[in-house]
Amino acid sequence: MSTAARSRCRWTFSSCRAPCPASCCAEAPIDTVPGASGHGLKALLLDPALFTAPYDAALSRGLEAAGVQPRWLTRPLRRDEEPALPPRAVRPLFYRMTDGPRRRVGRLAKVAKGVEHWLGLAAAGREARSWRPDVIHLQWLVLPLLDARGVRRLRRVAPVVMTVHDVTPFNGKDVSALQRRGFAEALALADRLIVHTAGSRAQLVEAGLPAAHIDVVPHGLLETPVGSAAPAVDEAGDARWRIVQFGRIQHYKGVDLLIEALGRIAPADRARIEVVVAGEPQVDTAPLLARARALGLEDTIDFRFGFLSERAMGDLLASADAFVFPYRTIEASGVLHLVAGLERLIVASDTGAFPDLIGRDGAAGTLVDPADPDRLAAALVDTIGRRPTRGIGDAVPGWDEIGRRTRAVYERARRQWAGRGAAGS
Repeated sequence: MSTAARSRCRWTFSSCRAPCPASCCAEAPIDTVPGASGHGLKALLLDPALFTAPYDAALSRGLEAAGVQPRWLTRPLRRDEEPALPPRAVRPLFYRMTDGPRRRVGRLAKVAKGVEHWLGLAAAGREARSWRPDVIHLQWLVLPLLDARGVRRLRRVAPVVMTVHDVTPFNGKDVSALQRRGFAEALALADRLIVHTAGSRAQLVEAGLPAAHIDVVPHGLLETPVGSAAPAVDEAGDARWRIVQFGRIQHYKGVDLLIEALGRIAPADRARIEVVVAGEPQVDTAPLLARARALGLEDTIDFRFGFLSERAMGDLLASADAFVFPYRTIEASGVLHLVAGLERLIVASDTGAFPDLIGRDGAAGTLVDPADPDRLAAALVDTIGRRPTRGIGDAVPGWDEIGRRTRAVYERARRQWAGRGAAGS
């Protein structure tokens, strides 16, 4: 693996298995795999922390349309959370003491949650042995060292498919060495991997995973919660141009980069816009607030830290005139797919899936270098009063097609697993 790839990925795949025989892994197009529309299949899907509930729900609908019966293993819902998945299809086996309505935070809670993660994996194993699914599909690696051991056990029951939403582990987040350990091993143990872009697939291949084990299934558009538009209004009663950054507040999402860019905008232009940063913090927000005050942005940026109900989220997204994604790194953004149908200009970092969806012609938005605050500032001002002339979801397949492609991956995994032997790794 090249030095650049090692820097980008931060892991190698020394434990990769040799490629399986060509008969079970042939790189035929996904939609031509024999048996992809035959008898019904049972799929046990794991999203322990419920990171991507809207994606999970949309994928479930697509799988059902493809003749797959999904059953999800997740955490319990938190207070004020609305169910995205139908209750009949969910088993809340993870974090029943530290999350959901009993959610706890802090260092001790993290330790307890780690213990509960292992207990949840054990419960997932029991569920798999009882329900006997045709395939087991992991959406996220939460504690990869434990997840790798869990995958070994789950593979005794059925083939394991894993979606790699983020090729760079934790999107470069500064996590503990314990939390990083096992990432490469867990990916190498899966029978098949799903990524959302050809670029992500190329990164995994460069990192050492067999190309024949990796399938590209795009991320579909997500249904935007219904909301009523409420434009921002300044002290004189004039509508201000509202630019929204929405989603969990994490380092890789570049809220600090956005603040620096806003500080570069001339006061007269700043008076014309309102920037809303909304979402549940996963980082210390005190430095963000202090920097915004130091740059005199109190009247420009509106921090809405905390969980937003579906209605509040719908109202906020509907009120936006433009959206900004100043991410340091990303593979596929669920929030981008959530707002794609709102026909707003997008300002986003030139990374991950953003170039493929937004394009470089300026019709749907602008791509910027996240390390260039002047360029980001100019792109934000340039959105004022403008609407896109092209949608960003025109080339994205629907969820029925995504469900069909995912089922084809399941069929490949089953043949591969049967050919290698259930316990083989």
